[in-house]
Amino acid sequence: MSNIHLGFKAYDVHELLCHGIAETGGFYASAGISVKLLDTTFLPDDALPDNTFHVACGAALASFLSGRKRKVVFVACDRPMFWVYGRPGIDSIRQLAKGRVATFPETAPPARFLQSRLKQEGIAPGLLPCRDDVARLAMLASGSADGAILSSLYMPAEVQRRGCKLLVSIGDSLRLPSTGLAVSQDLFDEQPGLVADMVNVYQQAMKCVFDDDQRLLRKVLVDTFSIHETCLDSAVAVIRDCYNPFGYSYDDLLKSAVDKMAAGMGLATRQPGELYDFKYIKSHN
Repeated sequence: MSNIHLGFKAYDVHELLCHGIAETGGFYASAGISVKLLDTTFLPDDALPDNTFHVACGAALASFLSGRKRKVVFVACDRPMFWVYGRPGIDSIRQLAKGRVATFPETAPPARFLQSRLKQEGIAPGLLPCRDDVARLAMLASGSADGAILSSLYMPAEVQRRGCKLLVSIGDSLRLPSTGLAVSQDLFDEQPGLVADMVNVYQQAMKCVFDDDQRLLRKVLVDTFSIHETCLDSAVAVIRDCYNPFGYSYDDLLKSAVDKMAAGMGLATRQPGELYDFKYIKSHN
């Protein structure tokens, strides 16, 4: 049995759907892999166990651009699952121009996603950094904020049930390998069999995301992510729109993602082939 840690930044569908399916469906057990989750939000890289895989591939890209050696070996989602909502009475993103928007902490990638989109719209509302989606939604639903950017902890149908208006889907205008599997260069070099096994497990999980028989997918959405049963049809449609059935992204998308992230961080860009390596993905053709 191989023991690994799976690092995440947010316990939500965006980051951990493949993990939830692999665990519930017995794919880890069949591959001889034992997984312990690890919240890496406040842990420095040198404090992480050597056998750590990461699901936050946007964070891996930022780390790579900052000079750390990383490999992204599987892309689960390349339409980042973040949405901008307005309180009742706000019907367009431009109406936020003179308002206040609840956002992620400034150093988090979604905060930069929001700032980029607001800049595209030519507006500069006041930004209210909040600790998590629970706080951001509370600010929005209470009217303490005019808008909010939320992750997939709350799927769009669930937020709209509370009377809030969906204004913008970040993934409609931004393509970025945001979740999947990333590892340190050392783990990639020293344990290729383990990396290959994890990629294979995630490919199995991804197949379930797009399977016409949705029993396992729906069970995980309800049991693991507490999605209300009345919102399941909508949630499945959103997931299939954002998730990547192939497990990899094309070269032009990867180049664009690296260039945009580097520009947003004020750093020199790098070649995507230094970070992204999909050699362990098996073709099902």
